[in-house]
Amino acid sequence: MSKVDWSKALFRCSCIGKIMTEGKGSVVTEKQMQELERLQGLPKRTEKQEATIAEIIARMNAPAKLSDTCTSYLKEVYVYYKYGKEPVGGAERSIYTKKGKLVEEESIMMLSRIDGRDYSKNDKRFTNEYLTGEPDIIVSNDGIASKIIDIKSSYDFATLLANYGYSLNPLYYAQVNGYMALTGATEAEITYCLVSMPQEIINGERRRIFYAMNPLTEEDPLYKKAIERMENNYTFDEVPITERVLRFPVPRNEEFIQKVYKRIEECRTWLSEFEEIHTNLYK
Repeated sequence: MSKVDWSKALFRCSCIGKIMTEGKGSVVTEKQMQELERLQGLPKRTEKQEATIAEIIARMNAPAKLSDTCTSYLKEVYVYYKYGKEPVGGAERSIYTKKGKLVEEESIMMLSRIDGRDYSKNDKRFTNEYLTGEPDIIVSNDGIASKIIDIKSSYDFATLLANYGYSLNPLYYAQVNGYMALTGATEAEITYCLVSMPQEIINGERRRIFYAMNPLTEEDPLYKKAIERMENNYTFDEVPITERVLRFPVPRNEEFIQKVYKRIEECRTWLSEFEEIHTNLYK
């Protein structure tokens, strides 16, 4: 099997957060920077203080160390580019992921009603020298992308409101900055939407409950009560749509985007070195 030109490997925007996690020992903390400034300002320094200064400066100048999270993801990238294989993970089969895919259009329609705009699902994939991605919604002015809206369809009310009062998930922050880098948009928004569970998932839950309870018939009072409770927790049409949305604005961060590009260069180097190691293990 031929070698891969890793200098052209593209990274999905949805996985930027994984490669941007910092490895242990590769970051100089604010406390260490303050200590460096203090020591450098001393008129005289001991040998131990000089050694501390040298250690902090060496840490600052050391090549970035890729985190375990990053290298774990890079192995998936390696397998995909080298062998055309993808991991068969549980996340792809989870009910959470399944709901998100099934209700995406409904979530977009709900957001359109709230904003009074006719949003539609983007079906175009964008690429540049480093990234590839397919934003959910692209808002354009005179044909020029101005804003990205990325939809996150919540599983239930608890998962929707779990995001309230907290900062945006950094993985999503990284993702939409990638989309802005690809499209030229200057702002973005992560929008959590809560719509009712698709009927096929509800039907599956009905069967699961039936097998778990093993009633004589579907008319069993305890079974019917369990189904009623499940359907009540899975449907939200009686709740005003404005109470089923959480929005997180994200301005374009050019400095962060440039850091992403630099990290991708480092990841490509890692992939090239890993290929040499892997393909020569038993030669």
